[in-house]
Amino acid sequence: MTNIDYEKELQALEEKKKQLLKEKREKDKKELQTLKAVFGKDFPRKENGKFISLDEFKQNYMIAHKDHSGIDQNQFSAVQNELNQLKKNLNAIADAMDDSRGYWHINDLKGLTNWLSKFRTKG
Repeated sequence: MTNIDYEKELQALEEKKKQLLKEKREKDKKELQTLKAVFGKDFPRKENGKFISLDEFKQNYMIAHKDHSGIDQNQFSAVQNELNQLKKNLNAIADAMDDSRGYWHINDLKGLTNWLSKFRTKG
């Protein structure tokens, strides 16, 4: 191999290195955004108020997954059945909607509002 071949090989390796570093930065950025979304306003910050970097987060914190084996299967099934029923109710409401007038409307608006009022969290 000649010096020109070595230089081309070195240049190709440098380009590959740049590409891999770019991919790592993009991956780290996505991971950091995910962590910020999960922690919200509780995500750790530096003294100046800026968020810490992903490397600092990995160095100083450990994410532990909760053990979900203590979930009662009957309780899980009951919640799953309730969610399925809510989904059926929402599908029925959506199916009853009509857009023939150029906008969505529902004929039984009073029934819909009464049903929705069951889920109020305020007063």
